[in-house]
Amino acid sequence: MGEKQLSKLKHGINGMPYLELRHPSGAQLDIYLHGAHAVAWRNAEGRSLLFLSQKSFFEPDRPIRGGIPIVFPQFGDGPLPKHGFARVQTWTLLGADLSDKGSAEAVFELKDNTETIKLWPHKFRLELVFRLVAEKLEILFSVQNTGQTDFEFKNGLHTYFSSADITKTSVSGLAGNDYIDFLGGKTAGRETREKIRFDRETDRVYPSAPQMVVLEDGGNRQKMIVEKGGMNDIVLWNPWIEKSRRMEDFGDDEYKNMVCVETGNLRQPIRLAAGEKHLSETCLDACSSIRER
Repeated sequence: MGEKQLSKLKHGINGMPYLELRHPSGAQLDIYLHGAHAVAWRNAEGRSLLFLSQKSFFEPDRPIRGGIPIVFPQFGDGPLPKHGFARVQTWTLLGADLSDKGSAEAVFELKDNTETIKLWPHKFRLELVFRLVAEKLEILFSVQNTGQTDFEFKNGLHTYFSSADITKTSVSGLAGNDYIDFLGGKTAGRETREKIRFDRETDRVYPSAPQMVVLEDGGNRQKMIVEKGGMNDIVLWNPWIEKSRRMEDFGDDEYKNMVCVETGNLRQPIRLAAGEKHLSETCLDACSSIRER
């Protein structure tokens, strides 16, 4: 490890350590040990693909706003901190190198500790594997029950994608799927739009969503293919105007340049017996361009 100089640990904002994972094509992924949180992803052409708020906190006890936050073992509000504790824990970097298949890979681990046990009395081991090539990023997420009793969990990737103009951004592939609207008192409905566009605050979970959806960034004339496995649900989120103004770690106008397309087991929890492991993955493919119309 390290001979190819494809990865390097550096000190980032407020001195917090992060891994600079580089692929020979020029693609790069920056991952903070705080939350195993990918904050920046640039493809081989140097285009930035993730949104990161300029007002984000980079502090040990606060989540980072933007990039790819890790959800575990809770999604949303509940008895634990919002979206769980994994995104504010310091993960261990197990290794980073070029794989036999040509991808730049980094492996991070989080185990139960004194702090997590106080919040959630279960023994566990999480592993995140990031696989980077010129135009694709694959994230493998494993959850292992290392204790003696069953537990239930939710997990996911709360991915913030950059957008040149949210009014020219759309998501396709969810037509005909049921959804739950968190802005309407968790009312249920069925999606009828072939292309979901954004002109207001959006916070919807699509349970049992298809394995693949397509995000179109019309302002940049680019597509992002989002494909998942071992994950049941997709969430679409944009805070729009009023909520953006209420969020202390988010700029008032930043909603114009981002959208969250989240993958995970976010609606119904996964039950894991002692000794068992659950595997899931998300593949992000940024290689497609929108044809001229």
